[in-house]
Amino acid sequence: MKKWLAVCLITAVIAVSISACSPQGTIEGDADEGEATAFDQLNHEIAEQEMTEMFSNLMSLKLPQGLEAQSKESTNSSLVFADHSKKVRLEIKHDPEQKLTDAQIDRGRLKMKAIFEQDHPGGTLEWLKDETQLVHGKHIAINEVIIPSEQGNGTYHVKAWAELDGALLEIDFTAPANMKDEWQNSVHEMIESMQM
Repeated sequence: MKKWLAVCLITAVIAVSISACSPQGTIEGDADEGEATAFDQLNHEIAEQEMTEMFSNLMSLKLPQGLEAQSKESTNSSLVFADHSKKVRLEIKHDPEQKLTDAQIDRGRLKMKAIFEQDHPGGTLEWLKDETQLVHGKHIAINEVIIPSEQGNGTYHVKAWAELDGALLEIDFTAPANMKDEWQNSVHEMIESMQM
């Protein structure tokens, strides 16, 4: 009986040793997994390179191509970007003194819509978007509108708000209305890329 137990124990040890030495999966399967992991990591690195961090790394976003910084991060936490012609302008402000919660964001959107309509009576505004979106776990209120002008072209205006570190974050993008098609997708992509 002792010999039988010894033989079983030796057989079990050999079986465990052999299974530990054999490769998991096929070589082809391992290569596919390695390629997929490397590809995912490369895409993640490219996405990170396109992101711009701001406000002491409290947030990051993908800035629309063609905009250049017109200001540096300052104590009042306002950043301004413009295109080479200075007709397209993006201002991002963070006001740590204006306390705000994520739950209050939608009320701000409704108030801003009322202000837009009050400043431009007669229903002349062309509303493109008036909604609150959930982006990476944060609510972002968006008013997107074409504001007509008596002088001609009008203005494409996107205003967005969010809560950043317990305070108001405001994004204000303006461009001539005839440039809307050129900038609209980039502005939407910027908002959808926001990470706080």
